[in-house]
Amino acid sequence: MHQTTPPATFPCPCGSGLGYADCCQPHHRGETLPATPEALMRSRYSAFAIGNLGHYLYHTWDPDTRDTALTPELLDQRDCDWLGLEILASSARGSQGTVTFKAHYRPLTATSGADASVLHERSRFRRRQGRWRYLDGEIAPSAASNVPQRNAPCPCGSGKKAKRCCHP
Repeated sequence: MHQTTPPATFPCPCGSGLGYADCCQPHHRGETLPATPEALMRSRYSAFAIGNLGHYLYHTWDPDTRDTALTPELLDQRDCDWLGLEILASSARGSQGTVTFKAHYRPLTATSGADASVLHERSRFRRRQGRWRYLDGEIAPSAASNVPQRNAPCPCGSGKKAKRCCHP
């Protein structure tokens, strides 16, 4: 099931603290280009979180590294709910950039009390003709430390303790 576009006052899913209309929505609509690899990463995360933005995801993936079988329609297919994004590091030098992040999610097939999971990735980006694009990512192996402690803040960003939110 695809989510609908959030209202203008909705907090941006990327966790910037701005409203969606003032953050990632202009990128999704093609009104502005992300100025940094981190801005592109945040806008791609928001596209996954909102859903039905496969066209945006497809065109922000560098054609040199994008799987030729990939289509915008395939990128529209959702298999999880994205719960929150943590940017751990970000850098850009010339036309190369990296962003290390943790994206918290819950598979759609999981029961409502199921544990949230974490995608920990170091993504590479390249700028050509003034436009940043996602190249690829190296996924960090899962570690027990990625599971939030019961009294820690929930990674979904609700502001509640994990034990009162996503942690069983």
